[in-house]
Amino acid sequence: MEEIFNNIWNYIAIFWSYARNVFDIIIVAFLFYWAYSFLSNTRAIQLLKGILVIAVVAILSNILRLDTLNWLITNISSVVVILIVILFQPELRRLITQFGQRNWISSAVSPEPFPLDELVSAIVAMAELKIGALIVIERNTGLRNYAESGVIVDASVTEELIRTIFFPNTYLHDGAIIIQEGRISAAACYLPLSDSKQIKKHHGARHRAALGIAEETDALVLVSSEETGTISIMVNGKFHSKIKVNDLKNIILYFMNPKTAYEEKYSIK
Repeated sequence: MEEIFNNIWNYIAIFWSYARNVFDIIIVAFLFYWAYSFLSNTRAIQLLKGILVIAVVAILSNILRLDTLNWLITNISSVVVILIVILFQPELRRLITQFGQRNWISSAVSPEPFPLDELVSAIVAMAELKIGALIVIERNTGLRNYAESGVIVDASVTEELIRTIFFPNTYLHDGAIIIQEGRISAAACYLPLSDSKQIKKHHGARHRAALGIAEETDALVLVSSEETGTISIMVNGKFHSKIKVNDLKNIILYFMNPKTAYEEKYSIK
């Protein structure tokens, strides 16, 4: 009996020795996937790609025995590690925080269809009433960092809600609303200001912020001017002013198409 028990225990030990490696690989792969999914919604992913390129160059320089290049990479590697910690500090803090707050049981929710008609109606109505508005629509580059600078809303996009947010003297009217996956994720968000010469003296901080986010990300930005009542679009670092109401819907449709996200074929005058 004791021999049978020992044989069973040996089989279990052998099985666990193999299964342990499999579990170890699965857990590490999951952690890497989760970290990448988080970073893909921030600008940090661009830095991560740059570091990956440097790592590949370091490996090639070692294989090809490029002594000077290998010496340079070796000497700056310690500095790069410190630089990563400094630059990734906000992302790492949010990563750890979200790991603790994450609901691991709930299932993923499919993004809502883009509410284009509601959005167009809202921006046109505000332009007619000369109500200033700044709307940022996420495309490929994640806007989570900017959304977290404002007030989390997480609501469906409706004309009434957008107009209420930007109604003068309300608590959320000053700043931008950010639309992610067909929903208003946040309002009263702070955006980087542009120093581009495309901004004229008569343009205010709203236009400067709109172009700033369009320069740093690929977001599609809509602006309603409270001074002139005109509609402007900022996208791919370019400022397109005095958009015609009849063209607005088609322009948004064009730039929201992922296949044409980085092309400028649509004629905007």
